[in-house]
Amino acid sequence: MPTAPRPRVCHRPRHPLHQRGVASLAVSLLLLMAMLLSAACANRALLFEQRSSSNQQRATQAFEAAEAGIDWAIAQLNAPRPVDERCEPLTGAGGRSFRERYLSVDTGSGLHTPQLWKSGAQDLALQPGCVRSGRGWSCACPSNGWPGLMVATGGDLAPQPAFSVQFSAEPRPGLVRLNVIGCSNSAGACRPGVAGRADAVVRLQVLLGLLPGVSVLPQAALTVRGTVEATGALGVHNTDTASGGLTVRAGGSLIGTAVRLGTAPGGAAEASAATHDPALAALEPERLFASHFGLDRTRWAHHPATQAVDCTLACGAAIAAAINTAGSNRMVSIAGDATLDGPLTLGSAERPVIVVVSGTAALRGDVTLHGVLYAADIRWDGPTGASAGVHGAVISQSDFRGNGAPRLQRDAAVLRALQLHTGSFARVPGSWKDF
Repeated sequence: MPTAPRPRVCHRPRHPLHQRGVASLAVSLLLLMAMLLSAACANRALLFEQRSSSNQQRATQAFEAAEAGIDWAIAQLNAPRPVDERCEPLTGAGGRSFRERYLSVDTGSGLHTPQLWKSGAQDLALQPGCVRSGRGWSCACPSNGWPGLMVATGGDLAPQPAFSVQFSAEPRPGLVRLNVIGCSNSAGACRPGVAGRADAVVRLQVLLGLLPGVSVLPQAALTVRGTVEATGALGVHNTDTASGGLTVRAGGSLIGTAVRLGTAPGGAAEASAATHDPALAALEPERLFASHFGLDRTRWAHHPATQAVDCTLACGAAIAAAINTAGSNRMVSIAGDATLDGPLTLGSAERPVIVVVSGTAALRGDVTLHGVLYAADIRWDGPTGASAGVHGAVISQSDFRGNGAPRLQRDAAVLRALQLHTGSFARVPGSWKDF
């Protein structure tokens, strides 16, 4: 049988509007991806800025800690009081100052070198340091070994900036190099001897120069712009050949029939006194002071180490107390007159003192001073024993008078010790370096 023909089916084509959903989805996905990429880039830039800001903050903390270390070290070097292992001032006599703990001076060359300690077979410079927490700064001033810094734990402020200090020698007398390491937290080089590493570290160097308490040593045992008038058996001696054996240098006369002069071996005692010096007599008082101390009297009194003593009444005990509480750098300034009654001993051959009196210094009886006595006018009266006198030098802006019989001895070793161990350290301009 013949097959019946199949009916024809007509397929109507889809209208283009029926395909818009797929295109919208693709565009949406592309836009979403672009937004995600933009957000990721923005977040990455934000993270970079946050990290840069955090790094800058840590670097600034380390730098400021190092700068604080420089100022702290200079202040400690110039402080006369002895300190303990925590860098705190000791209240009683004895002990060593910060300068004595960390610097030694060669008497011959005048070179400053750091104090060392032995770590195994290696000699290392002692390294004091400090760390700051929420309770303030805590410091360590070791006399041997690494600094034992007390680091706060628990809920205390973090981070804890820190610094450590070391000194190194310089080839010129009176100079020392200060090396300071500042850290954003108490670790690494700022806390040597303990494991760990600081987030940020800054190293600074600065050269320090010493302005001594007495810069030019007096040539004579007794120097006066005016007259020496001694009615007692005053003794003036200078056996130091390097200074020429000069006993008295005066702008006026030397009056006294019982005056005893002693000069260097081979010299004539009667020729050791230089009197009627016109240049000395014409010298202004402040120029006389500056010629020996390197500063005018007002600025000298503002040395960080100078201790002001009130001498409204007899002040021998007050001066002795100020001297005895100073580990080193013994410098005393007295405004107005000062009366010193014996028995009284000020300073020693190992620890001499500088006493500057803006008025009259009146000494009575057995007073012994190791160092330099400078005053506008000096008077020494009363019975004196064999030990009474000055071992160092005496300088008067006007006269020296009295009926006492003290022994004034120019002591070169005492004067040299004052020149090396007194005064203030300050930054040398142009020597600051960072690494």
